Amino acid sequence: MIQPSNSRGYLLAVLFASLTAAVIVVCQTAASSDVAKLRGNKTIYLVDANGKEYPIGKVAFSGDKDGATDISVELDEGRFAEKFLSMRPFRCIDGAKQTVCYLPYPYSLKDRITSNDLSDLEYRLLFLHKGPTDYGIDAWNGIYYKLTISDQGHVNGALHEADFNVLAVPPEKSFTRPIGAADLEEGEPGRHRFPKLIIH
Repeated sequence: MIQPSNSRGYLLAVLFASLTAAVIVVCQTAASSDVAKLRGNKTIYLVDANGKEYPIGKVAFSGDKDGATDISVELDEGRFAEKFLSMRPFRCIDGAKQTVCYLPYPYSLKDRITSNDLSDLEYRLLFLHKGPTDYGIDAWNGIYYKLTISDQGHVNGALHEADFNVLAVPPEKSFTRPIGAADLEEGEPGRHRFPKLIIH
């Protein structure tokens, strides 16, 4: 407890507390405004190791209620090849060393994001990878892009590897996210064809 007799120490403590509160308010305000930068239709790109961007679809950002924004993702089917793998259809992008296939999330989503929670958009952008000559595809080889919002209003995604076998069983509660932080592992440099994803 600060003693009143120590006026200098008391004033320093009050000043420090005020500055700390101000910093917290500024940070919260900045964070809450991040999602407000996302407006209208933007293009989704997969980005290769050389920085080349491959457009694969669009995402529409609309509304701003209580710091949340609605999303609607639509892939450009012309950018993908239809394949039948492991007894089901997939939309894939072939490559000399790696084929990347889109994996639609099979359960309900609110399709709403906030500055602190971009998971609905992340779940709309799930992929699997396989070797170009592999007959089937394995849910073990999941690609999860962890998203952040840049100061310029772009959405940047860093590739993480994940086991998507957890999606085989429906979540116990509505809107539960079965893929947790513990399930994600940063992608090894040079291993993947598209180590990044960007929306702008």
